[in-house]
Amino acid sequence: MNTAVRQRPGMTRGALPVSARRLSRFAFLLAATIPLAVIVQFAFFDASLLPVPNNMGNALANVAWNGQQRVLGAIVALLPTSGVAVALLCVAAICREYARGGLFTETVLVAYRRLGLTLAVTTALNWLHSTLLGLALAITLPPGKRFITVGISSDDLLMVLVTGIVFMLGSVMRVAQKMQAENAEIV
Repeated sequence: MNTAVRQRPGMTRGALPVSARRLSRFAFLLAATIPLAVIVQFAFFDASLLPVPNNMGNALANVAWNGQQRVLGAIVALLPTSGVAVALLCVAAICREYARGGLFTETVLVAYRRLGLTLAVTTALNWLHSTLLGLALAITLPPGKRFITVGISSDDLLMVLVTGIVFMLGSVMRVAQKMQAENAEIV
């Protein structure tokens, strides 16, 4: 059945294989670079430049980030960032298969499922990010200065929408795979 759903390399025309290879490489590069950038940011940048979730800037404006807070902040920031890196690796796998000419293969369908699940987990981790970052910083503050924050932003809602679209796209790809297999049997 794999020969029925995998197109031969000569059958995929145009710029798709070239673009897919480029996008695969770029996604892999981003997956490797983004977590490193988060670590470098927390390790070396001035505290005013550290990434904080929405509406936490005011609460953290007067906090002098010590080494322990920076480590805890980096760990918490790496949670959703790691999810993004895994999602980018899923995109890279999909693009590699497209570059090989496999538009509706089982490999592509599995990668779409993994991408959808990864985005769902990343969305949940992103929701927890501000609360966990607040807790990580608050435990190192003196009594009376501690705080807790909870929030969901429009970016989080957009992630829910994108996750749903990826799951829907995976279902459409499954139907397309079945149709291609049926058409291959007719011819």
